[in-house]
Amino acid sequence: MAEGDSPLLMIPGPTPVPAAIRAALAEPVRSHTGPENAASMRRIQAVLGELVGSSRARVHVFSGSGTLSMEAAVVNHAAPGDRVVVVSHGYFGDRFTEIADTLGMKVTTLRSEWGRQVDPEALRSAIAAGRPPSLVTFTHVDTSTGVLADIAALAGVAREAAPEAVLVVDGVCATGGVVEAMDAWDVDVVFTGAQKALMTPPGLTILAVSPRAMARRAALGRISAYYADLQRWDPVVDEPTRYFSTHATSHLRALEVSVEAIAGEGLERRYARHRRVADALREGMLGLGFGLMTDPDRLAPTLSVLALPPGVDDQRLRAGMLERGVVVAGCLGPWAGRGIRVGHMGAVGDAEVARTLEAAAGAVGR
Repeated sequence: MAEGDSPLLMIPGPTPVPAAIRAALAEPVRSHTGPENAASMRRIQAVLGELVGSSRARVHVFSGSGTLSMEAAVVNHAAPGDRVVVVSHGYFGDRFTEIADTLGMKVTTLRSEWGRQVDPEALRSAIAAGRPPSLVTFTHVDTSTGVLADIAALAGVAREAAPEAVLVVDGVCATGGVVEAMDAWDVDVVFTGAQKALMTPPGLTILAVSPRAMARRAALGRISAYYADLQRWDPVVDEPTRYFSTHATSHLRALEVSVEAIAGEGLERRYARHRRVADALREGMLGLGFGLMTDPDRLAPTLSVLALPPGVDDQRLRAGMLERGVVVAGCLGPWAGRGIRVGHMGAVGDAEVARTLEAAAGAVGR
């Protein structure tokens, strides 16, 4: 890596930020209650509704991380003592369990073997094994395992087995890079962060909320949250010049530029590009001796979790790739030390794949 160059972040966290978005972040700071910021908010809300596949969802965008989105999705739609069923495909599915337990809810966690998907019929049995749940949660793409869940099948079973439940989908590693169909799936909350397939730096929490979820929030009355209480943000969604808490205006301007680029590319072309890039990255890495850790039938277009070649050390590999200008992530949980996680979402294209393959080849001595 030449002096002054920035490393290529091919990690399933912050992804490469396009120049137009970097320029938006450098614009003069706007008033958080001014008309310019309000116009950005309305544009963001419209495109995000399209991204999650909903014509009726209420879209909230405010400062915070994906973990705040998770907590807001839970605390606004279930009460202490309520039953929550968590469908977990890895580390971040399990985080739902931790959040709901912390909030005093009774949690049933249905876990898959790492790298595989929970059987929808097992979900039906889990729901039937106790009182009706108030909430059922799913992770569309778990960033730890690379599993792309079949939300249509899982949510369909959950809706049949628990008609009144609020269904929540974690789209952090999916929204903007994978087709989502909130209305068609009859799910109630899809949330994400801005730093992955939406291409902006970390700092924004995003939730799309259905009328059913809004009714549940209203029925709960007072909840154990203040900043994360979506009812307190509702007036701002209706009229973005109103004040509840100070907006991250520069981040919102950057997100506006991002969603405009997404709309300009077109969703079908964008999703096809993500699939093509994923295929190219995996083909090249397999050729270098890496292997797939995720079930081949459940591979996500947004990241790859790859087993190390025989005799290759995780930390030395990642250090070697960093020396060559590419950052990849280690594995989590039971897979720690056994592989790497490579993000390929947002603005990633052929040039980034080629650079990543070159760095990997050099680091493993190929």
